[in-house]
Amino acid sequence: MAIFKLLVIWVLAAAPREINCLFHLPGGVNLSRYHEPWRLVTILTDVYLSRVSKGSWMNEGGVCVRSRYLRAIREERTALRTLDLYLGKDRSANWTLGKLQINGTLSMNISLNATSNDVLYVNITSELAEFLLSLPGVDSNDLCIGQYAFSVLFGDNRCLLLETRKSVYTGTSASSTRRSCSLWTAERDLEEPLQCCVYMFNILCGKSVEVSGKSCG
Repeated sequence: MAIFKLLVIWVLAAAPREINCLFHLPGGVNLSRYHEPWRLVTILTDVYLSRVSKGSWMNEGGVCVRSRYLRAIREERTALRTLDLYLGKDRSANWTLGKLQINGTLSMNISLNATSNDVLYVNITSELAEFLLSLPGVDSNDLCIGQYAFSVLFGDNRCLLLETRKSVYTGTSASSTRRSCSLWTAERDLEEPLQCCVYMFNILCGKSVEVSGKSCG
């Protein structure tokens, strides 16, 4: 119950950007441990894209999205990981991503910079336009290879809730269809994601669709 109360307080604290700072934290409450993206991006086990905002991902083919740890540059608060796409039901099968024909697993290397606890910077080095288009929230008109920024709504060692940063954002509701969120979870929670993480997504981002499920592990 105590953890649930802290999460409720965190929801109120995480939303002031959209509700004009109507809520303030009670004195003595420290929620910094729920806002640490570094803890998940440097986890040694695999991380999976669990959920995305409804309407931002079409996953009828059962594509899984996984990230594997490579190494961390701690003095720069940067982690190097892979980003892999594959079919959960048959990882060796041929499948299509847009017009791109994939044989087995499509993999690329990315770097994640967590210098700030509020923003996670992801550097994309692949030139596969179709792959970039598959990333939740990426604008189809912006296929330049480079750095993408995601707002950190919640982060600990079990899950990471990100919002795609847009140059223009006018929505005021947490369930606004203009908001594009993604929930990443640690491998141990793949089959049954923590309810508190799903709760945070539902409250801050609205309806979601599952991406990586039990068949992805």
